[in-house]
Amino acid sequence: MSKLKLKLDNEMAARLEKVAQAGGYTSIEEFVLHILERELEVLDPGQGDSEEDIRKKMEGLGYMD
Repeated sequence: MSKLKLKLDNEMAARLEKVAQAGGYTSIEEFVLHILERELEVLDPGQGDSEEDIRKKMEGLGYMD
């Protein structure tokens, strides 16, 4: 498994911790992983979408201009 480090400012970390605890997650990492898995399933569900298809989905969801 790859390891990825993210730097979060204190406000973002506090917000993530608050939401993770409220949602019953055991850690911020577990909550963030869950969010990422759900978003990836929307953007790239494994159906062979092209980069252009993924880009269009990202634009539709407000990730890109």
